Amino acid sequence: MKNIKILLILFYFCSCSTNTFPKFDYNKSDNPWIDAYKDNVFFSCLKESYKNDSIFKLIEKKDVLNPYDGLSLEDLEKTRCLGINLSTNIPKPILCDNCKEGNNYYMANCLHYYISKELDSIAKKAYKNFLKFEKDNSKN
Repeated sequence: MKNIKILLILFYFCSCSTNTFPKFDYNKSDNPWIDAYKDNVFFSCLKESYKNDSIFKLIEKKDVLNPYDGLSLEDLEKTRCLGINLSTNIPKPILCDNCKEGNNYYMANCLHYYISKELDSIAKKAYKNFLKFEKDNSKN
């Protein structure tokens, strides 16, 4: 019985391992095209949420937004439409006692959509279409 307890304790300590996650790198991306696509949806969602707000004029003075410029005009328009659609369909806040007309959880919803599996799959599908288009154009 004593040996079993010792084995269980050893097994417990040996099975515990620390998870190591890669450190964030500003200049590294698994797929810059997909990141740019998702970034543009996020920016569009925020811009639509805070219509005509001077905050974006201030942001654009210093922020170059996304360094990747490989998206076509058609893809940029699609990302803009996705962001606008998301922003206009955000439900009214449920738990907001001091909310006034027009107040909502805009930034949180835009950010949550940015990291969603739904946007991941949309961006991956758009990237496949982009690759197909590039391949077809290289043949001609």
